[in-house]
Amino acid sequence: MQPKSLAFDEGLAGKYAWLFAWFDSPQNPLIEAPEKDDWVADPTVLSPKESNDGKWHLLCSGKGIKHFVSNDGINWVYEGLALPEGYSPFLFKDGGTFWLFYQVSIGRHRETAIVCRPSKDFRNWGERQIVLVGEKDWERGIYGEPYVRNPCIVKVGNEYWLYYSGGYILLPDTGYEEPSFVCLARSKFLLGPYEKHSQPLISPSLSDRWRNLGAGAMKVYKLGEIFVGFNNGIYWAEDLHSHSAIHILLSYDGVSWFDAPQNPIIAPTGEGWKKSHVYQMDCKIVSDELWMFYNARDGWTDATERIGLAICKMPSYR
Repeated sequence: MQPKSLAFDEGLAGKYAWLFAWFDSPQNPLIEAPEKDDWVADPTVLSPKESNDGKWHLLCSGKGIKHFVSNDGINWVYEGLALPEGYSPFLFKDGGTFWLFYQVSIGRHRETAIVCRPSKDFRNWGERQIVLVGEKDWERGIYGEPYVRNPCIVKVGNEYWLYYSGGYILLPDTGYEEPSFVCLARSKFLLGPYEKHSQPLISPSLSDRWRNLGAGAMKVYKLGEIFVGFNNGIYWAEDLHSHSAIHILLSYDGVSWFDAPQNPIIAPTGEGWKKSHVYQMDCKIVSDELWMFYNARDGWTDATERIGLAICKMPSYR
């Protein structure tokens, strides 16, 4: 049976209407690749309150996982490679240790796994440990190979919830693979073993304008009694090109997700640095604002990806 579009919950979206109002930083894009024929994507960020030196730290995909540092979150300096391998990094702080989850290629063509390394200082990383591999039908690529990526860890009670993407579609106008399903696995321990949910949380659907090719990836955060997910679905549009746009999804339990009529919050502009695709992100609280660092693409073939910032004003009653 063809999966249906995500259901709307207009009452929930109305209660959190402020979450859907974002504006771009006038300095965008903030970060470009340090070398020609390279790129920056999939940012994961630590704020000064979270870091061990009072500075902003940003890791991102490219040719290796790159490390940028900033004093203000706006002006960034390239520190070099954090690791020479991997994509779609995610930083999770547990006590005084920083755990870097990321996707790495293993085995045959396009086969991937989610792995993790610990660090105390962002410069010295511990041994790589495999956390999750693809086993389900929806975690396989077009050649049947196991394919998982885009990890995101959320601590829920005494469990670690790992949101991730499974499977992929190969976009005909870019030649890149993009995720098909958003999935969930849970564990009592940060490094697993993880028990996977019986079905994907979000699936592609021909009836879903914004996810008719793939469900993309999702970063999840707890906001009081609800879960907030930032999901970039992959879709084929009327211009006969692929695109990606960021939606805010809301959930009461972190498993069943609702879309909202205000979406998408950040979409391709048709020109400039985010001409074609708006991709993955990470969000931090800065005073009375939410700062969302995200990457975007300026075309389909021979295109460049950069990282920018969008800001949302938080209500005074929070």
